[in-house]
Amino acid sequence: MITGRLRRYWMAAVLMVPFLLMDVAVAATVGDPEKPPIREINWDELMPPVDEEIVRKYEAGEISQEEAIDYVVELGKIPVDSMNQQRVKIPGYLVPLNIDKDQSATELLLVPTLGACIHVPPPPPNQTIFVRYDQGIQVTEAGYTPYWLEGVLRVENNTSEYTDVVYAITVESLKEFE
Repeated sequence: MITGRLRRYWMAAVLMVPFLLMDVAVAATVGDPEKPPIREINWDELMPPVDEEIVRKYEAGEISQEEAIDYVVELGKIPVDSMNQQRVKIPGYLVPLNIDKDQSATELLLVPTLGACIHVPPPPPNQTIFVRYDQGIQVTEAGYTPYWLEGVLRVENNTSEYTDVVYAITVESLKEFE
């Protein structure tokens, strides 16, 4: 009787191994249950939708070029609230804000294009991300090299001597763009 019972347990265990391994494989692909999955985004997703009525009025000559420019400037100051607390992966160029004696920066701006923030005017606030990178990056590596940044994006107003921003990210991963 003990032998039969042990045989059943052994058979049950052997039959369960593939299912247990499958669960381990699925858990490995899902990642840390505390962290939501990373979503690759582009810069357009950081801008609210354009009011098509404003576009129509401009094209019809019902509003002036100055009024249209004022609208676009104001639109550039508005964050997309649904992006708050999203784990994202986004490409861009880094502009160092603080540089230590070792020529390393831990606070930077991420911008969509090479040379942004070096000239006037800077990108709109919703096209610039304040970056906190505790590990730091050598300033010589920033600026001219595109990077992928991964981390939690937050809607957060920040002001620097260069520009205002409405997003911030604490970097979990930083890799050269491939």
